Amino acid sequence: MANGNGNALTAAADHALIKTFTPLIVALLIGLVTWQFSSLLDLQEEVAEIKVHIKHLHMAEEDFGKQMEQVESKLTDLRINVGRLVH
Repeated sequence: MANGNGNALTAAADHALIKTFTPLIVALLIGLVTWQFSSLLDLQEEVAEIKVHIKHLHMAEEDFGKQMEQVESKLTDLRINVGRLVH
């Protein structure tokens, strides 16, 4: 009978440990999933901002290219005019 009581006490102790640690483990898992979810949302927002910045950089690059063409055209016209004045 001692073995029967010993097994019952062990089962009760195991059950008490399960009752104690299960809420802690569940809370830990919920916290971990919440942290991952919020980190993912932050990362997604940051990626969206970076895409907007890249789009603006491409637009600025196109504008700069157009401005450079205008400067080159004016410089060419200036060279032509200086060449006419010299001759």
